[in-house]
Amino acid sequence: MNTTYNLAVNLPLRAETAAMLGAALGAMTVKADDLGYPDPAGSLAVRRSIARWLEQACGYGPLDPALMVLTNGARHALGLALRQAGPPAAVLVEERTYQGFRALADGMGIRCVDVAMDEQGMRPDALLEAQERSGAAAVYVQPTLHNPSTITMPFSRRMEIAAVAGMRELTIIEGDVYAPLAWHGRDAVPPFAVLAQGRTLNAGGIGKILGPGLRIGWLLHPEAGAQERSSAVIQREQDGLPTLLPSVVARWMEDGTAQARLGQLAAAMAQRAGMARRIVGPGLVTSAASLHAWLPCTQSAALERRLLARGVRVAAGAGFVGAGADAGGIRLALGAEESLERLEDGLRIVAEER
Repeated sequence: MNTTYNLAVNLPLRAETAAMLGAALGAMTVKADDLGYPDPAGSLAVRRSIARWLEQACGYGPLDPALMVLTNGARHALGLALRQAGPPAAVLVEERTYQGFRALADGMGIRCVDVAMDEQGMRPDALLEAQERSGAAAVYVQPTLHNPSTITMPFSRRMEIAAVAGMRELTIIEGDVYAPLAWHGRDAVPPFAVLAQGRTLNAGGIGKILGPGLRIGWLLHPEAGAQERSSAVIQREQDGLPTLLPSVVARWMEDGTAQARLGQLAAAMAQRAGMARRIVGPGLVTSAASLHAWLPCTQSAALERRLLARGVRVAAGAGFVGAGADAGGIRLALGAEESLERLEDGLRIVAEER
């Protein structure tokens, strides 16, 4: 019996998608040309399907698929975006931010400069101050279902951040993997890829909807030269990326399968968020369709250790913040445990130890 509860890894529910994928692969017809070297930017037909889906599902304005490259997941897209933005000595980030981005920047020798947040996300005054102090040329921001806080930045705040970026000539690196979940059944707030298209590199992917094992992401560029530079990096380092799974996902985007699966996932995550609020109690920060919740607390590292001693793994708070800072909370992943009963058991331990 597995007595370790996974509240650490931000995963969507995957069992149904796995069955769908198995059926799709069994019915797939593969041509000889499918096994040749691919376009380093990815199939144009697949890019068209993704662009249409983003327009319909996430409130993106008309997208030019020629300004997109396919990537080996969204983190790969963020790495390409960092290359486009520099090589900068520093990049501006939210004071708590996606730990994968911090790891990428660190591996590239780029210093992350933290920018203070409030209940609407990154503060524009703090962004201006941090840029003037650091001289950074790029800012990384997650405006929709921020990881780890779950904050979604309102339109007015996005416009303020875009104005500062324009004033200081900052490249915006936008992490937008949660947008399909956030806007399902709701009017979408436009991303920076629309509001500040001329200076935004937008990194997305399907992993938070269908599963990260598919390794399907994309990077939207502000102009053709930037897209060509990303394509050249992919060509030089990888000779292109796999084509068969992206073609399956593109077909799902075209025939409504992806949107139906998104609806099922959004409903399931809303149920799980409600359960988490009831069990963990006051102070837990959730969003209806988010894959994670945020529990503010002091001495988050001590809480993590107590939970681990009782078999509950949560995301290490230290990864979200700069060196030496306290995370000020713990992130609880609500989708990694496929079983609702196991999630409930893990959350009850969190409630007891908080």
